[in-house]
Amino acid sequence: MNDLFLGIDLGTGSCKLTLIDAAGRFRDSESASYPTYSPQPGWMEQNPEDWISAVSLALRGLLCRVNPACIKSISLTSAAHIGVLMDRDCRVIRNALLWNDQRSVAQVQKLRSMADRIYALTGNSVSTSWTLPHFLWVRETEPELWKTVRHICFSKDSILHWLTGKWVTDPATAVASLLFDINLMSWSAELCSVLGIPPDSMCGMLPCVRAADTCAGSILPQIAAEFGLSAAVSVLTGTLDSATETYGAGASKPGDVVIRIGTAGGIHKLSAVPIENRKLLTYPFPKGNIWYSQAGTNAAGAAVGWAVGLVSEKSGPAFDNFDKAAGSVPPGSENLFFLPFLSGERTPYWNPDLRGTFLGLSFHHTKAHMARAVLEGVAYSLTDALQTIISDGELPETVTVVGGGTKDGLLMKILSSILNRRLSVLPDVDSAYGTALLCLGDVPLQCQSHTTVIEPDQEWSCFYRNGFTKYKKNCMLIANVYS
Repeated sequence: MNDLFLGIDLGTGSCKLTLIDAAGRFRDSESASYPTYSPQPGWMEQNPEDWISAVSLALRGLLCRVNPACIKSISLTSAAHIGVLMDRDCRVIRNALLWNDQRSVAQVQKLRSMADRIYALTGNSVSTSWTLPHFLWVRETEPELWKTVRHICFSKDSILHWLTGKWVTDPATAVASLLFDINLMSWSAELCSVLGIPPDSMCGMLPCVRAADTCAGSILPQIAAEFGLSAAVSVLTGTLDSATETYGAGASKPGDVVIRIGTAGGIHKLSAVPIENRKLLTYPFPKGNIWYSQAGTNAAGAAVGWAVGLVSEKSGPAFDNFDKAAGSVPPGSENLFFLPFLSGERTPYWNPDLRGTFLGLSFHHTKAHMARAVLEGVAYSLTDALQTIISDGELPETVTVVGGGTKDGLLMKILSSILNRRLSVLPDVDSAYGTALLCLGDVPLQCQSHTTVIEPDQEWSCFYRNGFTKYKKNCMLIANVYS
């Protein structure tokens, strides 16, 4: 019997389940989607019950093709900052606010009066992305509902509780709540008091914090029976999707850099100690007692998907046609620029009100020009974020890139040329794969993913050097408009 290990990733719009074997080789995967609700502009919510339904659906689909008895352990991952509120009977009491929800602007303004203290405790700066202002919004605008809260967990941990009955999270997910003291590596009584949570209630309301690669518990008998799994299946704590994707890409030591292009974008750099930079997101890495910092953008693949969706359905041929049109236009889209701030922006502007735009439009521009401008705008925005975390001369000659956006060959060529670096593209490495690898412990692994090497086009690189300068000036112009 071949042992298999399951990674479960709760993505922004769907879950993905990936199976690997004991050598870290990909074996199978299955996905299922769930809806996002936007009751008002800038509000983004999901129902945690939908996550369980989607995971159940995907798991049943996967187990139609695999012997359930082969699965030995499960590891979990999800996006950061998504808090789940439950009552005394462990029932979800409201939809969960997503990391890109912008409603907590007023709460962020209040919290900035203690910005220095928050940074000293958490290593991060407050913004509308974080769980603390999300929860503060609930407490201030839905006070009667807040009074019923008895359990607080986070998106992947709600799946862990469903699987095991345990209330457990990992250090990186705890840090992502903005309620965790990185100096003591424990929940912060001072920050919890902002939400009215007294010290004597912290342990009851908040989950225990354990290392990402440790066993949080065994699967519940009723879950094992429902899916035909062994009752001996262990469930690991898991960690954030940015961490598992970086781990899956082979990053392991200080100085390693990975670019991640999914719904959002991210530049991840490993370091021996937290990098002191208030424009970055900083978390514990799941292995090696080291840290990683992230320069994150709000829209990468999402901006491309939006642009494709304006023309046709988001199917394979539609994306292919989009890239074909974009490829027919010269670099620079004939002085047309796209700023991909469709849902505010994180690094380096940290402005939830910032909005995207096309600049330089004229009568001679076509849909093809706009298509290329979108791809260039996404690549420029990643470069803009990268410059907050990488000093001149620090960028390796070869940069690893992961995520769904790597499947866009033209986007990869544009990014390689803007960075003027060779890209090592790992299209099969994602968060689900990376978290499944955590199940294997410290077994040395060789990268099992197909690797594509993208070389920069030197003519494009020369052009984009000046193009990025213009892009940056345009960003500052728009940032001033929305300041």
